[in-house]
Parts: sequence; C-alpha cells; structure tokens
Amino acid sequence: MSFIRVTYSGLIAFVVGLSGIFTGIIFTIIVTRELTPDEVGLWTLIGSLVSYVVIIEPIISFWTTRQIARGEQVAKTSVATSGLLSVAAIVVYGGIALYISSSLNVDFFPVILAAFLVPLMFLTNTLNSIALSHKPQAISYGMIVFEVAKLPLGLLLVYSAQIGLVGAIIATIIASLVKTIFLIVFIWDTLVESIKINVIKYWFRLSWLPVYTNGSGLIFSLDVLIFSLLTNSLLGLAYWGVANAISNLVAHSAQISQALYPKILATGKKEIIGQNLKRLLFFAIPLLAASIVFAKPALHILNPLYIEGVFIVYFLSIRTFMYTIRNVVNGILASYENVDIDKGVSIKKIVKSKLFFLPTLDYLLRGSYIGILALLLIFTQTTEIEDIDLVTYWSLIVVLVIVPFMIYSILLLRKNHQINLPYDAILKFGAVALLSSLITYFIIENYLIYYESVFDFIPHIIPFIILAGTIYFGVLYTFDKSTREFFKLIFTEIKSK
Repeated sequence: MSFIRVTYSGLIAFVVGLSGIFTGIIFTIIVTRELTPDEVGLWTLIGSLVSYVVIIEPIISFWTTRQIARGEQVAKTSVATSGLLSVAAIVVYGGIALYISSSLNVDFFPVILAAFLVPLMFLTNTLNSIALSHKPQAISYGMIVFEVAKLPLGLLLVYSAQIGLVGAIIATIIASLVKTIFLIVFIWDTLVESIKINVIKYWFRLSWLPVYTNGSGLIFSLDVLIFSLLTNSLLGLAYWGVANAISNLVAHSAQISQALYPKILATGKKEIIGQNLKRLLFFAIPLLAASIVFAKPALHILNPLYIEGVFIVYFLSIRTFMYTIRNVVNGILASYENVDIDKGVSIKKIVKSKLFFLPTLDYLLRGSYIGILALLLIFTQTTEIEDIDLVTYWSLIVVLVIVPFMIYSILLLRKNHQINLPYDAILKFGAVALLSSLITYFIIENYLIYYESVFDFIPHIIPFIILAGTIYFGVLYTFDKSTREFFKLIFTEIKSK
C-alpha cells in the first residue's frame, strides 16, 4: 500500500519499542530475580519449544504481507486459516513437551501449560503480517500493550503470589491474549471480505516456500535444545537467556525500518532506502554501544548471580547488531522480487528467484552455526569446563559465523540494485558512539556503586545512561547537519499529530 509512511511508521515503532523496553525489563527482572537459575533455564527452553511448532505459520503470513501490500483483500482468509493451522501445532507441541520433560527430568506441567501460547502466537504473527501492510504502527502498539499487560500480572503471580515459573507463563499467556484482541480491533476494517478458498489453495500449493524460508529459523533455534540435551545444564541456558534479554536491546533499532518492506513491495522506489538505512544505523550503533558499556550493570539488575556472563552479552550484542543489518538488507532484496505476482507461477521460476535464494543462504548460515556448536559440545563433554565458559564459546561461535554472510548480503544489495550502506554515516556514528562509550565506561568503572537492592541500584544507574545518550546525540546534533534535519523531521511529525 503506497500510502504507508516509512519514516513516520518507523519512528512510531522505534519510540514505542523503546517505551516497551522499560516495562519489559521490569518483568524480566521479576523473572530472573524470583526464579531459580534452573527455572530461568527452563523458561528459556520453553520459549524455544514454542517457536519450533510455529514454523508452519508463515504459510499464511508470508503471502499475506505481500498480497495486502499489493492491494489484495485476504485478511479474513489469513486469520481463519491461521486458527486452523494452530490446532495441529498444539498437538505437535504436546508431543515435544512430553519428550523434553522426560529427557531432562523436569516438571511436565509448566512445559505443557505453555501450549496455550501456540494458538496465540499463530494469530499474533498473522495479525502482524496484516498490520505490516496496512497500519505498520499497530505492530508497535501491540507490543507495548503486551508488555504493559504482562507487568502487573508478573508482579501479582510471580512476585506477590510466589508461584514461580508457572506464574510467569500464565502472565505471558494472558498478556498475549490481550495483545491478540488489540490487534484484531486495530485491523478490524480489513476483515471485510469473505473467506477465499482459491487463495487458501494458492497458499497451500506454494506452502513449501514459506516453510522452506522459515525452516532455517527452526534449525537456528535448535541451539537451545541441543545445548540442554548434550550438557543437561539448565544453568547454561539461564546465562544464555539473561544475556539475550540484554542484547535484544539492539534489535529494537530494526523497527525504524519495519515499514520499508511493504513500501517497496507497493511502489518499488529506491529513494527511501539509503535514507532509511542511515536512520537505522543512527540508532543501531549507539544501542550496540550501550549494550556493551552497560552489560555489567544490566546483569547486576537482572540478577547478580549472572554477572560473570558479561562477555556473553558482548558477543550476543554484536551478533544482534549484525543480524539486524543483514535482515533489513535481505528484506530489501526480497521486496524487489515480483515473481509471485503471477498466481500461476511455476516452481522452477520460484526456485530461481530471491524468494528461494535468500532462505538458502540462511540454511547455510544456521546449519554451519548449529554444526560447529554441536561439535564444540560433543568434544567438551569429557572435560571439566564451566557452564559460563561453555556459553561464552557458544556466543562467540554465532558471531564468527554471521560475519561472512552479513558481508555477502551487503555485496548482493550493491550488485543487484546499486545500493550501498552509508559508510560515511557508519564512521561518523561509530566514532561518536565510541567517544560516548569510553567516557561513560570510565565513569562507571570509577564511580558506579553496585547496591545489592535493585530498587537502590536502578535510580543510581539512570544518570550514567542519560550521560551516554546526551554525549552521543548532543555531539551529533551540534556538528552534523543531517542529524539536525532528522530531529527537525521528528518534531514536525510530532506537531502534525
């Protein structure tokens, strides 16, 4: 849909996303402080198990985004089909839950309770795909609704009622339900057409493509399962899950580009790409720096038990940054592919297209990662290596594997569409972020007091965060014309609304 405003939707998504971080991090603090390390590890594992069975949902959402962006009315068909697919996914999840509980000798109830998340994730993903091509900002609003709903539930069930992991799962289920209802209301005006059987037939005829596209994601998420089965260590998963919670801060920068994919699908315009990539880096680089500089304080906030995992946070933050850049670049490449406009397109043509080639690269990337990780775990089974060291090696592996694939995607964008990353902006933003990081890190190391109480520590760390942000944005605003123009655009958007 050509009326989508990339900058406006991106700014809304980014600001709302950052707002959601604060409510989300409080829930994470409750979970990591009130649950035992084994329960945090099981919490991490359950999240991966749910993601395994949602692998078939993109059969619907993959095509929904592309078709609605091009003006086709398939929203009601998408929602109905997604609901039916989720029934089969629940059955599969039940089997996986039973096997994992038996293999790891963990409580079956919290694992099977999470089955309620499966249909909610199906519907949420489908509704997000509709919103992406209709009202992209709805995705961000839905996320903050989820985080805001989850927080009081977490306080009530985990902190006050002290029902541990089960309470965290129930809070997530109810918050997911609230988010689903919100998204339905937000995109209600698109649910106007009757259910189209011919569209469903088209989706299932080409269902192999989205399943193939997202199958690499299943391979990628096997890392948690492989680690738990080969090491039988929930403590290692706890380190991994806590470090991920911090490193995921960097991923929020991608929200500035969330409307880019449907906009290119609808218009094919190249002018917006360079500008959007620059704005992506404007936020991604300082968020990466913040994740590294504040890694130790953030771990202390979540739980001092995990403070030794600071290098895990470093590596996972770098990984998230590179994945963010690569995913946005691959989204641009996929948005220019129009082979699927022909509803009678042959499998041969699809196989020759970017819609098949890009996921194939993902298989190479993620297959290499899982293979190297499995070899590491097998060869270290007979050694006395500590969980913290093993997880640190694990996080380093994923960084080393992603580098060549990220570079290749960037070169592919340049070769096929003559679009380059704004390297001048990278140097400029990187230099200022480094300056801000060095000053802030020095002050933290010399003046920050690590109070044991999180209620005492959080107010103490806030001035350091403000200092880092003030240096980065202040220096750029003072000396960089494009930054001043960007801020002026933001203020204009705010005033117009």
